[in-house]
Amino acid sequence: MHWVDVKIEINSTGKLLPIKHYIYYRRYLHRSGLSIWLAFLLCCCMAEVQAASCQVRGQEIVILHGCVSALERSAVNHEFTVPDSIPANEGHWYRIDLIADADAGDRLLDLGIPDAFQVQVYVQQAGLTQTVLNLNESSRYADRPVTHRNLIAVLRLTRGPARVYIYYHSHGKTPMLASLLTAAQLSTSDTLINLLNGLIFGIMLVMLPVLALGFNAQRKFGYRMYGAVVFSTMVFIAQLEGYTFAFLWPGAPAWNMLAPGALGMLMVMTNIAFAISFLQMKSRMPRLYRLYLCMFGLALLVLILHLMYALDNLLIIQSFTYSVIACVVAAQGVRQRIEAARFYFLGTLSVAVFPLLLVGFVLFLVRPSLPFSLLAYPKFGYLAESLLFGAAVISQIGKFNTRQAEQRILRLAETEQLLEAEQGKLAALSKANQQQLQLASVSHDIAQPLASLRFAVSVLEQHQGNEPIAQHIDHTLQYAQSLLKDLIAQVRDDRHEPEQIVLNKLFAQLGLAFQGIAAKNGLRLSIHTSRLRFEGSSLLLTRILSNLLANAIRYTPKGRVVLGARRRPDGIEILLFDTGSGIPKHIEQNLMRAFQQGSNASSDGFGLGLYIVKNLCHQCGYQLRINSRPGHGSCVAVFIPIPTSH
Repeated sequence: MHWVDVKIEINSTGKLLPIKHYIYYRRYLHRSGLSIWLAFLLCCCMAEVQAASCQVRGQEIVILHGCVSALERSAVNHEFTVPDSIPANEGHWYRIDLIADADAGDRLLDLGIPDAFQVQVYVQQAGLTQTVLNLNESSRYADRPVTHRNLIAVLRLTRGPARVYIYYHSHGKTPMLASLLTAAQLSTSDTLINLLNGLIFGIMLVMLPVLALGFNAQRKFGYRMYGAVVFSTMVFIAQLEGYTFAFLWPGAPAWNMLAPGALGMLMVMTNIAFAISFLQMKSRMPRLYRLYLCMFGLALLVLILHLMYALDNLLIIQSFTYSVIACVVAAQGVRQRIEAARFYFLGTLSVAVFPLLLVGFVLFLVRPSLPFSLLAYPKFGYLAESLLFGAAVISQIGKFNTRQAEQRILRLAETEQLLEAEQGKLAALSKANQQQLQLASVSHDIAQPLASLRFAVSVLEQHQGNEPIAQHIDHTLQYAQSLLKDLIAQVRDDRHEPEQIVLNKLFAQLGLAFQGIAAKNGLRLSIHTSRLRFEGSSLLLTRILSNLLANAIRYTPKGRVVLGARRRPDGIEILLFDTGSGIPKHIEQNLMRAFQQGSNASSDGFGLGLYIVKNLCHQCGYQLRINSRPGHGSCVAVFIPIPTSH
């Protein structure tokens, strides 16, 4: 306990009156800055002048601020003998001067604190000194003369002056805010204070469902930590108000003296964990995130050391350091526009604002007309912190739900688009099927006149005896009919059964079909015989080679066209050479598309030759290879893979 002796001269009623204010600090006020303290000190001249002694009149409640004096141990020894059980270097002595106008009877001296390592109260009246309270850290709750959550001594006052000497050693710099009242007044005051505390605890309990809402919405670790912050704050306030010693561990005084620091440090740790998750520090503030991890570990270490050695001062330093850093981190979150960071910043700031009110009341030596102790002001800060943190969590949940709703609407729109696309695809497939059926119908109708032509050719062959020409016409018509049958089979999705293909026979038919066209164009068509045979579709292979020969003859202005085949280790390769203008490499892939022709294309082409060849090769499992040199001709190869068993 530190006392500052301030002497101020006030010009009042023509006199300069010295005023002595004993200003004491409380452990809850460690978060206030030096500038604020100085501001209060400068305003101290506005304080009301207090009397040296307090008057005890009737049944009035007497607030003992103005008649409390701090004493050195040596000064106490001059007035009465100090017991040897009181340490010389711990705790503090106070003297309260009272004047009773009449026999006041039993009065209760409420020291305004819930616990102390050691407290002794002596009453000196009419030359007699009497001990009315003697408790230490080993005293159980039942050892108190008045079973109350605060330390209370019973004073039996008679008319005239009386002096009360108080020695106590408590946590940190907790001030003694004593008052004198009757049992009825204490009961009334307790009713109001318990109602107020119940309201505070009720509000905090109402905020706990936010944990369930947030966890169900996003399952984030920070929302669980918000629940831990609220719970640890409730337990800490209950300890400061004296409820825990009265109801939870009345027979454990040693733990009760450690509990304020332990619960306060636990509250700091839950706040650190909540801040890390809520402010997304790992991704948005990596340096501060590492600092917070270190602070969490340090807080855990301080908590362990406190449980072993009762280090109250170290706990105050740790709490002060965290409160400063927490404000900086909260401001950083606001600057980075983290969702609901403003609520978090206000919640962090509120823990410091309400204790500052207590600083002002203590400095001014003014007790407001409120039905609770000045030491209760910090709990309003903790309540505001819980409410603002809860508002931050609710705000984040609301924005998360809004984003979820927007995403659901977006997914619904995407689903509708996919449905429309699928419907369009089905419509296109239906239209394609209709076109295929129409094409199959037309092919069927064309097959009828072709059959009639074949019948007419057979009659012509019998009467005129022009057998070679008739055979050629018959083979051509038969090939046309085969193409139409294949088209109808594709529409029906029929599969071709493999057949034995003899290349000599196939090459002979192709030579008979294209010799006349080649000769008409001034070209020489050379077909090399081959005894190779394999299983496959002769119709599809005929279509492939017919399109390749037609393209070679159409785009070769002079020279020759050569068709042949050779065996490869893993198959058969059919080769077609020409001496045409060749195919430039940059348009080779373009010619593989439907209705694409080269720059020197003839007017009777449709640009479907290589497209048909590519698709038929893919259908049969063949490989199409083109090797061309512009101005020197081309070589087109169709590779037919054959299993080694053949």
